[in-house]
Amino acid sequence: MTAALWACSEPSPEPLFEQLHSIRSEVREKAAAQLILYGEAVVERLIEESHSEFIRVRFEVARLLGRIKDPRATDTLIRMLGDDSFNVAQYAAWGLGELRAPSAVPDLLSHLGTPSKGFRAQVVTALGRCYDDTIHADLRDSLTAIVIAQLRDPTPKVRIAALQSARHLGYTGMAPALIRLSRDPSAEVRHVAVQALGQIGAGLVPRSKGPLSGQDRSNTVEALVAALDEPYQSIRTKAVRSIEQIGAPEAIQALLRLQSEGTEEDQRETRRVLEGLGAS
Repeated sequence: MTAALWACSEPSPEPLFEQLHSIRSEVREKAAAQLILYGEAVVERLIEESHSEFIRVRFEVARLLGRIKDPRATDTLIRMLGDDSFNVAQYAAWGLGELRAPSAVPDLLSHLGTPSKGFRAQVVTALGRCYDDTIHADLRDSLTAIVIAQLRDPTPKVRIAALQSARHLGYTGMAPALIRLSRDPSAEVRHVAVQALGQIGAGLVPRSKGPLSGQDRSNTVEALVAALDEPYQSIRTKAVRSIEQIGAPEAIQALLRLQSEGTEEDQRETRRVLEGLGAS
């Protein structure tokens, strides 16, 4: 695309594309920040640059295509999943997730075995975001099994990514895994898992069959009560709010104890929930 094709009132973006080739990261980042303002008008030009011999250029291109979110970039980002640079491939996966591109699911699946932790996390996240019941109904059981397996990944950020993807699948059959992850060694994983327990318990997720009942509900509430003893305030607060979502009167005694022994935030949070449960 040449400068002559741009309206007189709008400067040509070509100098910015030249700056994407700079060896100085601050120059590339500044150029990328300006290119994003052109939006879909530069997508075709970015697709051309996706074939650049320079990793630094392909990296910026993958990031920009994901931020612009133009469907024309889907095939390019799918191709970039196989880039020689894991950093480029990671942003390609992220971009496909931003596009919520159903056609990317088979290719994303083929990259689950990557040794790169960051790339693997983005692939797992993108799988959930790209999944579409109307297109992938025959893959649902397989995807669910894959996500459940990723919940045991040795890398915390991959487990978190799997939790995020699990939500898009309605946490189907995942209550035991969520309970286990609420005791995960990683505080970040525990935080997300405790939040997920509230969502699954209350049936507040896509494709949910409704609130949990019976033993699944009892086990979920029990895990949330255990999380009230967390050393981290943010996780305790998340546990209180998850109990509130479910509406669990069986947790009243544990909430009263936390209200009596906890911090000001604990007291404020539990007071609200106890009032809602009619125990104030």
